[in-house]
Amino acid sequence: MKTNLHIMEPKQNLLFKGDCLETIQKRLEGFKGKFRLIYIDPPFLSGTQYTLKKKVEGDAGAAGTLSEIPTYNDKWDDLEHYLSFMKPRLKAMKDLLSNDGSFWVHLDWHVSHYVKVILDEIFGYRNFVNEIVWKRTNSPKAQSKGFGAQHDVILLYALDSKGFQTKPIYREHDTKSLKPYSYKDEKGNFRLIEIEAQGIQRTQGRKQFEWRGRTAPYLYKKEKLDKWWDTGMIYRSRNGRYTKKQYLKDSPGILVSDLWYDIAPLQGGAQENTGFLTQKPEALLERVIKSATEKGDLIGDFFAGSGTTAVVAEKNGRRWVICDESQSAIDVISNRLDSISKEHDYSFVDVANRS
Repeated sequence: MKTNLHIMEPKQNLLFKGDCLETIQKRLEGFKGKFRLIYIDPPFLSGTQYTLKKKVEGDAGAAGTLSEIPTYNDKWDDLEHYLSFMKPRLKAMKDLLSNDGSFWVHLDWHVSHYVKVILDEIFGYRNFVNEIVWKRTNSPKAQSKGFGAQHDVILLYALDSKGFQTKPIYREHDTKSLKPYSYKDEKGNFRLIEIEAQGIQRTQGRKQFEWRGRTAPYLYKKEKLDKWWDTGMIYRSRNGRYTKKQYLKDSPGILVSDLWYDIAPLQGGAQENTGFLTQKPEALLERVIKSATEKGDLIGDFFAGSGTTAVVAEKNGRRWVICDESQSAIDVISNRLDSISKEHDYSFVDVANRS
């Protein structure tokens, strides 16, 4: 690991210690328009002093101990103070995005609505793409006034929504999604897909035509239907209706929507757990990164925390630049990166060090 870099190139992986606004303004001037994706997990206005939990195992003579090292303080004077902190930093990050770049902001109920208004102002309302809901816990705590909170939100913006599209992401089939694949032939299990217009597709004036003895408002041209017939992809029911076979072996899984309940929260005993209280699971960042970037793209995270963004980017062949103010966060990040590979090459920059 190199230290105190003065001349930086976009091809290098960089770990900054310092405030993200100062880092962007003073150290990343040459990176404007270079980032394909920026993900941040900033303070939530939670009113909590967060710590890094360190456990010392016990033995026959003494019980184990747990120490807590301060990481960051999420206590603010009021909402206005919090938003005045966030706004210039969000603006500065936007300038780093490439024309096909995307911006992902991870929050919860405390301030997500307020931050969205700021993001609408910075990016333009038309460049808002999604509000993603992630089920972050399986066991909500009982609340005195309302329902227990179980989810976070990720606000997704594109620099230009007209030219932006996430890649389709699939999750594994579950018991419910497997039920329709109840048909079977020599090629395997399959389900039936309609090839005739149904519901609102079946308007009064929709054109119908005859195909293999049945006249119907088909959704496809005869040439395509004939091709499917010749390759054994058409199923004929007892009453003479035609449908298309979709084989389970050809299905990549269940298409993921904006409701992410299939990524488990980070458990205390998980191998990737660092003791950093706000650490996000690698699977969450992997979905974000794979859905909107390619190998070799540059990814940023300016509230890096435990460094999950950099770890996942590194494992998936993306370049990265991350930043955090907390020395305990920097220590955790360095240890995680070193655990991937002792030969891992990145540059560490202490923004406050002027030398």
